[in-house]
Formats: sequence, structure tokens, C-alpha cells
Amino acid sequence: LFDEAAMVNEPFLDLIASLVAGAGGVDESSAKPGLALKRGPIKKPNRALQKLVRLYGRDVAMLTDLVRCTIVASNLQQVGALMATMYARSVVGFASLTDDDSAYGKREEDEKTFFRITSITNRFDESYDDGQSGGYRDLSLSVEVGW
Repeated sequence: LFDEAAMVNEPFLDLIASLVAGAGGVDESSAKPGLALKRGPIKKPNRALQKLVRLYGRDVAMLTDLVRCTIVASNLQQVGALMATMYARSVVGFASLTDDDSAYGKREEDEKTFFRITSITNRFDESYDDGQSGGYRDLSLSVEVGW
């Protein structure tokens, strides 16, 4: 898993950087306020093992966040713009894929690679109990690449 994470880390982060830029954002090196990408490191093996034992009952298939990043937004409009961009580039957001598994990862009309959104946790939702996160609010996406 860690070899695969190392292989996809930079290309994935570069793809996310291009999506952030396309939604009007900047990379972490910019001092410009607004939508910004913060590239994360690959999860450390010790932390992955802790999660496997404590949270996932030693089920390796549950470990889904080895490659990570954070996108910081100044307002909810930026979050919405980025989500629209992410949705448009994902399998979830693209309805006309063929049934052939080899079509995953490619759009028929432009041959650009993309990803599959596998889960969304919306901690901005009013029904979310922010006491579970100390008042912290965010929108967390899990995506699958290279399937």
C-alpha cells in the first residue's frame, strides 16, 4: 500500500492543485488569501497501524487515507466552487461512462484522467454535532485513484 501511495502521491497532488487553480485558488506557496492547497505527507506507517488496530479491526481495506491534502477556503462560496469542479471531474459527476471497466479514469470526449469520490463528510451541515469535533467544521472527501 505504501509503495502505491508513494507512486500516486505527487501526480494526485498535482491534479488537485490544478483543480484548485481552476476554481480560482492558489498553491500553498502563495500569500494570496482565498482557496489554497496544502499538500500533505503520506500517512506514516505507525499511524496507519494504529488506525488499523483501534478503528478498523485490522481490516486493511478500511485504510483509505494514505495520500492526503487539505484545501483551505475563506468562505462557503469557494467551497461550493471547488466542489462543483471536483464533482465535474469525478466518476460520480460524469454520467456517460461505458460499462467497460477500462473506461474508468478516462472521459470519452477529452481523455483526461480523473477520480472517484467515495465519501463526503459534511461538517458544515447544521445537523452535524460540532461537539464531536470541538467546534471544528469542514468538508471531507475521500477519493479513489488508480483503480
